[in-house]
Amino acid sequence: MTHREGSLLDGGPPVPTEVRHLGETLVLAARTATSPGICFLGDDGAETTLSYPLLLDGASRILGGLRAAGVVPGETVLLQIAEPPALLAAFWACVLGGFVPMPVNAGATADQRATAPELLQRVWQGYGKPKVVTGPGQEVAAAVAADPRWARALLGDTDRLGSGEPESVWHRAAPDDPAILLLTSGSTGAPKAVTLTHRNVLSRTAATVRVNRLGAATRSFNWMPLDHVGGLVMFHVRDVHLGCYQVHAGIEWVLGDPLRWLEAVDRHRADTTWAPNFAFGLVNDLSDRLAGQPWDLSCLRYIMNGGEAVRSGVVRRFLELLAPFGLPRDAMWPGWGMSETSAGVADCEFWAVHAGDDRYVPVGRPQPGTSLRVVDEHDRVVPVGTVGHLQVSGASVTAGYYRDPGQNRRSFTDGWFRTGDLASVRDGVLTVTGRADDVIRLGDVTCHGHEIEARVEELDVVVPSYTVACPVTGPGSGSEELAVFFHPRPGTEPAVAARMVRDQLARTLGVTVAHAVPVDREDVPKTGVGKLRRARLRQRFESAGTVGPTGEH
Repeated sequence: MTHREGSLLDGGPPVPTEVRHLGETLVLAARTATSPGICFLGDDGAETTLSYPLLLDGASRILGGLRAAGVVPGETVLLQIAEPPALLAAFWACVLGGFVPMPVNAGATADQRATAPELLQRVWQGYGKPKVVTGPGQEVAAAVAADPRWARALLGDTDRLGSGEPESVWHRAAPDDPAILLLTSGSTGAPKAVTLTHRNVLSRTAATVRVNRLGAATRSFNWMPLDHVGGLVMFHVRDVHLGCYQVHAGIEWVLGDPLRWLEAVDRHRADTTWAPNFAFGLVNDLSDRLAGQPWDLSCLRYIMNGGEAVRSGVVRRFLELLAPFGLPRDAMWPGWGMSETSAGVADCEFWAVHAGDDRYVPVGRPQPGTSLRVVDEHDRVVPVGTVGHLQVSGASVTAGYYRDPGQNRRSFTDGWFRTGDLASVRDGVLTVTGRADDVIRLGDVTCHGHEIEARVEELDVVVPSYTVACPVTGPGSGSEELAVFFHPRPGTEPAVAARMVRDQLARTLGVTVAHAVPVDREDVPKTGVGKLRRARLRQRFESAGTVGPTGEH
């Protein structure tokens, strides 16, 4: 419901859960689920299936190895494991033992694999040098290997830890015990670690199951990394709770040819999937290859679009292109959530709330157990329709960041979590306009970086998902100027594309581009799920005056 006088949305009481802690969900799935379990698509497209009883058996064997190594309930265990089946087995081993897993990205892409040892070093050193489990043959940074505490911290790889007999006695966690530590996508120092309890994750899971009408017959398809809240909590843990059939593919395999996503959905008859908005733009960009495809996408009924700004034009084009393949008109659900809320906690069917305004797309109403409010700089609820700072509270919201009291003081106020997003409420529906730190002010024009990027990617001469708009400090003036980095299509003269970018933004948004910079794909830094790292690109530009081999302005 909406507060009569201000921008406050209340999703109502939490949905009761049948289990008290996450470990019970896997045990229950292993004993009662009738689905085939989990299907993994390898980088070569090969499929392997893991039933829930086998997942429980593998986790119980690794649990035995962890206990033999002296790990005790409540202890943090870093997991940097590249192979998804092994990562999930180690994750559930920690859950069953009462240990607190902290998944660390092992490299979903070639660039991430190259920096994985350095990431492990930052996380391990930043969080007190805890115990570590790796995948077979995994390398570590030289500074880590040389540390005298490393020999005691490294428990071994999943093959060795899981080589013994399975444990049959499992830890009974309390609802408010920590269940998992999820790392945010920090680019320097140790990333922040979000503490999620069993209650947090189970509450969010039960709410989405009710609101989105999910059940044991659900068939899901995920291609985001399993160390990310979307892949691990929003999909995998939820689907174990349901005991349903779930398919996981590698992000690199899909990005190599985004149409593989749709082919796999058709082949596995998936009804539920998700991706950030950029992925739908990649499919749109391949429209010339759609003719003659044999897909039947009538099975899809719930496509979650979240993780970054949702672009109306991209969604409408995606639905239009795939309608001839049976994709239901009401299948697209924009939503909002973050690691700190245990994944998505608000969503809505696109056409049900779409008012034709292409600037911002509503992301829905809060699910049961979640409250949302929009406030001013003094934490006072603003009138309906006013843009302000988005805050959230509820059963799925973290109680804080691990070992970071300073950040916790800054992030919470009177029981509400400060999300860092700007938003408004109208007619009981939330619309997120963008990140507060992504606002760009140029003269009389104020907009978000994602709005500028969307306009640039309307041009046929620009490859989608590789555009970054951000303010930079001018090398001569010392004042902030707008820089737009973009990847020209092959065969396009960079200078011509740069001129078209400038003209497009002057005409559509009334902004002046000081630096229109053509870049190569590899020059655009992204997170593990493909979101743009604008701050890192700004730092590189300001320090060098350019970005990559094609950088010129």
